[in-house]
Amino acid sequence: RRSRRRGGGDHPCKALARGGLAGRERRSEPRGGVEGARMTFPLSIDDFKKFVLLNINNRLGHDVRAKVLPVLEGYGSYEGLCQKLKTDIHQGIDPDEVGARQEQYGRNYIEQKPLTPFWKFCWDALQDPTLIFLSCASVVSIIIGTVFEPIECLGWLDGLAIMVAVVVVVLVGAIQESSKEKQFRALTDKASDDLVNVIRGGVQRQVSNRDVVVGDVLVLSTGDIITADGLVFERNTLKIFEGALTGESHAISKGPFEFKDRGHFEVPADLDLQQMNVPGASPEERRQTYEPTPDKTPLVFKGTEVQDGEGKMLVIAVGTSTYEQILLGDKGDDDEEDEGSGRSILQVKLDSMTILITKVGAFFGIGIVIILFIRFGILFANTECCKEQWNNAVHNSQWIGFIITGITIFVVAVPEGLPLAVTIALAFSVRKMMTDQNMVKTSSACETMGSATTICSDKTGTLTTSMMTVMQSWVAGSKCEPKDVGSKYSDSVKATISHAMTINTSEKTDIVAKTNKKIVNGHEVEEPVIDPNSGKHMIAYSGNATECAMIKFVNQLGGFDGNPGDPAMPYKAIRKAFPESAEGRAAITFSSKRKRMSTLVPWTGGGFRLFTKGASEMVMSLCTTYIDADGSTKPLDDATRKSLEEEVINEFASQGLRTISVAYRHFDATPAAPDGTLPEDAESDLTLACIVGIEDPLRPEVPDAVQTCRRAGIVVRMVTGDNLATAKAISRKAGILDPAKEASGEELAMTGEQFRTRVLSDQNSETPERCIIQSEMDSIWPKLRVLARSTPTDKLVLVTGIQKSRLVVDGYTRQVVAVTGDGTNDAPALKQADVGFAMYINGTQVAQQAADIVILDDNFQSIVAAVKWGRCVYDNICKFLQFQLTVNITACLIAVVGAAVLTESPLKVIQLLWVNLIMDSFASLALATDDPNRVPGLKEQLLDRKPYPRTQALLSKIMVRNMFVHAGYQLVVLFVLIFCVGDVCEAGATINECAGVPYWKAPIDVGIRSGRPADYDLINLPEDVKCIDPYRQEDPSTYWYVRDMPLDASGDTFEGAIPIRQRTYCEEQHGCGERSVHMTIVFNVFVLLQIFNEINTRKLHGEMNQFAGALYNDWFIRVMVGTLASQVILVQVPGINTAFGCSGLDWAQWLVCVAIGASALLVHYVCALLPYDWIPLGSWAGSMDDATLDETNEEIRAEMAAKDKAAGATPGDVEMSGVPQQVRNN
Repeated sequence: RRSRRRGGGDHPCKALARGGLAGRERRSEPRGGVEGARMTFPLSIDDFKKFVLLNINNRLGHDVRAKVLPVLEGYGSYEGLCQKLKTDIHQGIDPDEVGARQEQYGRNYIEQKPLTPFWKFCWDALQDPTLIFLSCASVVSIIIGTVFEPIECLGWLDGLAIMVAVVVVVLVGAIQESSKEKQFRALTDKASDDLVNVIRGGVQRQVSNRDVVVGDVLVLSTGDIITADGLVFERNTLKIFEGALTGESHAISKGPFEFKDRGHFEVPADLDLQQMNVPGASPEERRQTYEPTPDKTPLVFKGTEVQDGEGKMLVIAVGTSTYEQILLGDKGDDDEEDEGSGRSILQVKLDSMTILITKVGAFFGIGIVIILFIRFGILFANTECCKEQWNNAVHNSQWIGFIITGITIFVVAVPEGLPLAVTIALAFSVRKMMTDQNMVKTSSACETMGSATTICSDKTGTLTTSMMTVMQSWVAGSKCEPKDVGSKYSDSVKATISHAMTINTSEKTDIVAKTNKKIVNGHEVEEPVIDPNSGKHMIAYSGNATECAMIKFVNQLGGFDGNPGDPAMPYKAIRKAFPESAEGRAAITFSSKRKRMSTLVPWTGGGFRLFTKGASEMVMSLCTTYIDADGSTKPLDDATRKSLEEEVINEFASQGLRTISVAYRHFDATPAAPDGTLPEDAESDLTLACIVGIEDPLRPEVPDAVQTCRRAGIVVRMVTGDNLATAKAISRKAGILDPAKEASGEELAMTGEQFRTRVLSDQNSETPERCIIQSEMDSIWPKLRVLARSTPTDKLVLVTGIQKSRLVVDGYTRQVVAVTGDGTNDAPALKQADVGFAMYINGTQVAQQAADIVILDDNFQSIVAAVKWGRCVYDNICKFLQFQLTVNITACLIAVVGAAVLTESPLKVIQLLWVNLIMDSFASLALATDDPNRVPGLKEQLLDRKPYPRTQALLSKIMVRNMFVHAGYQLVVLFVLIFCVGDVCEAGATINECAGVPYWKAPIDVGIRSGRPADYDLINLPEDVKCIDPYRQEDPSTYWYVRDMPLDASGDTFEGAIPIRQRTYCEEQHGCGERSVHMTIVFNVFVLLQIFNEINTRKLHGEMNQFAGALYNDWFIRVMVGTLASQVILVQVPGINTAFGCSGLDWAQWLVCVAIGASALLVHYVCALLPYDWIPLGSWAGSMDDATLDETNEEIRAEMAAKDKAAGATPGDVEMSGVPQQVRNN
């Protein structure tokens, strides 16, 4: 083929294109015209997906030869691909074919799904089991109260109160989810419509990136963001930065596969050799077996950036078929409507506890109703007072009251406030986490982080800055920190280094301000990103990363402290003085063989100066002198060379730095040939200016963050595409890999190939996470700290293997895995993890869509903040749970005992709902808003303890002790108030005063009339006043006989019997009930006991001082004051107290109520001294055994998988229909 091309023959694709177009009438048809619609292509979307995955999973030379090249040859190599796609690398496609290609291969644009309707969020919130139960109870209560009870009794009010409470819960939850979706949409709405250069019909033209189709030929140049997947196989100078995709920190050369010779495989250090899974092979045998990554690869991915050079690319995948979308499992934006809907293990535990409590409440409610009906029947059988015969006006309301009582007990038993409390707690935490640079997409991720035991982190852009930087330097005979070079050396030395580094770099390499695209008034604008630490614009690299590190160092030497992109940057002044277009300028470009590059420029002082940079050993071998501190030169003798190699180059390399030497030489006359070429022998007798060590540096906050994770019981593991030596160096600096523990075998670093070989039963599987050998995985992951040279699926396999492991490590049988990442390659692991973190500034939109939490400042420290908030959320929910269940125990027993003894609950349904719903909602604000950033010592307390095991009960033994002790005390107080207060007597001027001497004097005399039900107080009445017997003719005691009683002025008289019991007697005895001071005091004390117990429930771990930190919580103070004020209003304000069945109290009665309520504070100190170890905990306390946890996890993952499947096919669905059978078999 090559000989034919050199001889002037047509390129096969070109000839095919010309032949295919010859004789055809050119038409100006719109896209998708008649001709285009008839086109068919033998290769499908799935074929290209499979080919891309094959390239990604096989990157080493020997794997490429064995697995990739046979498939490529099966397609007919690059020329065959052109033929199958009916295109040409020089002519491109026919513009009329765009529609047909879009029809078969799709558009290069993913439409944004419309925002989820608000009603959908309401409907989702209403699916909570507790709310469903309450809704049913509300409807029943409204129907009964409206149909069967007298209007003046307001029987429908209780049901309406329940319904209002349900509406409040639903609206709060729906508003929170809707706000979160809009917030994330605004954050990720970067959909741009940029113009790209394509060749169509032999003409280069600009089209929208959305109109790029499979078969198009893109023309690429420095700075372009690639908009589709494709192949590069023509001669080019392209270097593509794929850090966001593969984790590589260096640009990759593109073109047809260029393999390195066997024997050049870089064998790691001795310890790493022992880890290589090739038993018995010597280092030399391994060199001959393994081939390093090819110098050039043809595959180019959407979302990567052209760092340098120019070239053409054949598009093979667009839109949802690109590799970044394959990594998402074709999720795209289709799942945005499901964001935030994920349920956590905590929520499952809460649901299970709610259902259990509901069943118990239903049992007691139904039981009490049955008991009341049995007693009702017995009273009729014994013809007790007002039970002599059935009276619809009286007895219908009584049996309806029994049902209402049963519903009341059921409503009281159910923790109605819990769904709202959890929603409010998560909403508050989500909002506060924004100030800690955590944008939460999935609310459940907040508290899940409280149980995180391991973090699998990407290196590039997460632990490191994703910007190559000069970290070490040797200048003028001594090593020096880069930041000190500017002040330590003379201006002449700094000028020499600055000119050498700037002139010998491409002008396409630049330092700019990082920007974000936003849509403003329908137009796309770019705004600089502000660094939250410095307040200046964030820096971004454009072009070659290594050269950017050089010119950044030049800025440092010049003392520049302004914004990136400022024209005043020192290197820009040098470029202006020595432009690339200057006459007499010549260069020798970089090549992997030479490992150096040189540039010759006319010098300002006369003559010419050659600047050379490259691999340290290569450049230093060409040097004979080096520059001294005063700017003079000294001989570079053998002793100095050896010292530089051992003490500088090797030492820098041992730190994981890439060493580069910078040198120069002055010529009186140009050494360039007449045609402008520069001979290589000009690179001799050089003067060494400096040696620098370059790396993608560790973020400064990372070491402290990693140590904090260690103290918190969280293991950080680094998974990167970088080489093992660099990965280990970075991990040691970060504190992830301890050298001492590595030497002893307690901690491990290994390559992705070693990892895959050991843990996968089928390395070529499309779903490798299903092919894990768990026994091998369990022998590796507890020690694994660094996984280098990993493929995109290695992190997924690691995360899945850790999650499936049942190994007991540090006391945990289940691992909760968090994953951090910024690149497209991190998306599958981000989705699989229990919590996925994506970076915002340097992160891809794909990663952000797949994650649960987006880190807004790309700061690893923010992940520690998420752990802090996760544990705080868990504690806050438990605080409220402790408070809510104490209320429920007290209220439920009051209602049950009241119904059994008094025939009705002492507390009305609407009063109980005030406590269980409205007041509890306020309590959730008070208890769920402790801010660890404000309360002294709370942050350290949260991060100095180990994660909560996933099987651990929600209720701790201390919480159970606190709940039952406080509930017991409250019950004693309330029963004393109910049964030992209130005289039984005839009503006086008001129903709260006695007329005459009471029939029964209460043991505690406070001068008020009993508010207990009349049926109960009958037992304390004398026999002659207990009941007025119904009229019986044979019993003269039941009537008065009158004679000559005048009827009116007419003189008519009446003679006969007049019954002593009037018709309304029984109706008065069993009416709607009166608003008594007695029962108002009971209700008031009950509420005040709960208010003061809020202060007690702030402490979960047995602390004596329940007030500690309370004054730092503004919400707690507001809620306490607001709840007290609300209680005063609903007791004292006429109209409102009528609805709540209350009667106004005087100041003395209020003082007594407050004093009794405040006594709960003293009970806390007694409670803290009581033992609790003996208390047994079970599933009733919210614990979960291993089998149930596994089943729950599977249900959650199956639900997520079903949503993903509904959105589109996954990579596992891809087939290779266009590949020859023999290749597929291989």
